[in-house]
Amino acid sequence: MSALTYAGQPMRAQFDMPADVVYLRAGNICPCARPVAQAMREFLDVWSRGGDQCWALAEAAFAESKRLFAGLIGASPADIATIENTSMGLSMAAALIAPRTGSNVVLDTLTHQSNVYPWMLRPDVEIRYAPAVDGQVPLSAFAALVDDRTAAIDVCHVSMGHGFRHDLAALGELAHAHGAYLVVDAAQSAGVVPIGVARMGIDFLACPTFKWLFGPLGAGFLYVRPDLLTLGPPPLVGWMSARNPGAFDVYHLELHDDARRLQRGVHNAIGLAGAAAGLRMVTQIGQQRIWEHVRLLTRRLMDGIREAGLPLLTPAEDDRRASIVAFRAGDAADFCQRLAEQGILAGQYLPGQIRLDIAAYHELEDVERTLQAIRRLARTDSA
Repeated sequence: MSALTYAGQPMRAQFDMPADVVYLRAGNICPCARPVAQAMREFLDVWSRGGDQCWALAEAAFAESKRLFAGLIGASPADIATIENTSMGLSMAAALIAPRTGSNVVLDTLTHQSNVYPWMLRPDVEIRYAPAVDGQVPLSAFAALVDDRTAAIDVCHVSMGHGFRHDLAALGELAHAHGAYLVVDAAQSAGVVPIGVARMGIDFLACPTFKWLFGPLGAGFLYVRPDLLTLGPPPLVGWMSARNPGAFDVYHLELHDDARRLQRGVHNAIGLAGAAAGLRMVTQIGQQRIWEHVRLLTRRLMDGIREAGLPLLTPAEDDRRASIVAFRAGDAADFCQRLAEQGILAGQYLPGQIRLDIAAYHELEDVERTLQAIRRLARTDSA
């Protein structure tokens, strides 16, 4: 299996990770890639030397990052707002939807708390949870809960714990059949698996850049289906929401017609400079190539874990997972620590399980080294 390359070098060479470490926490925080660090340093240099001369770079990073992200999900840049984090995007989506009293929102038991909290602030809206079965949430579980009073189906495209991937097209069809909206948290999928917002019937999608998009913390994107931008007033408003931000008009407010109406104030400029650099990497490598690469590596990793006698929590089918592989371990915290002592930096986020995040910079050698360490520990624990 050949390694992915960027700028004529293996992807691994774009990161300053120690050679004796296999970093498997990209779904938590991806290490900073050299092109990303360079883009942020260049912005910082102009800012340091020229003060407001960095404004032109800020505007360029804003435009480029939106264009590249839009291309990644099959949207128009006019449909994209920049956000500081996924939670902000999900809260803005909930505020635009503004469910009526007596309506309901359907989530699932594998979701992240950031997907739940915006709805919990609305005590007059019922929250329904589709139950997981063996680490997966079947479409039938949603269908049993969705009705004509459902305002939204809200899901993590890929669950952060087990790595289960929802069929968004099926959920979108279900939601729209009842006049509801599909809200998607793409934190664990954007940059790994291909996403098409129109094809999948997605109405709102939010994600950060610091995971699979190789960007920094504090930068992210919100997609809003264009005809939904005027569902209500912007949840947050600032001078950049206006069509004429440079006019300093304190007597009138004329909002942008596109997603810029959601922009609030000054952008996280240095963050967007890094985000644009990370998105350039994803775009130039190619989303489909990244998916094929991680798909094969995760398949090999799962086969090896199964052979070691450890119970997998991640679905075996390619179309039901992305690049997170989770398995159960007796004392997971101790198991994770002993992996780290062998240079395998796994994640231990939920009780009783170990999570391994395969990224575009991983190679087959990383997987085999990880499996060797897992087998060694499994044999020790069973002795």
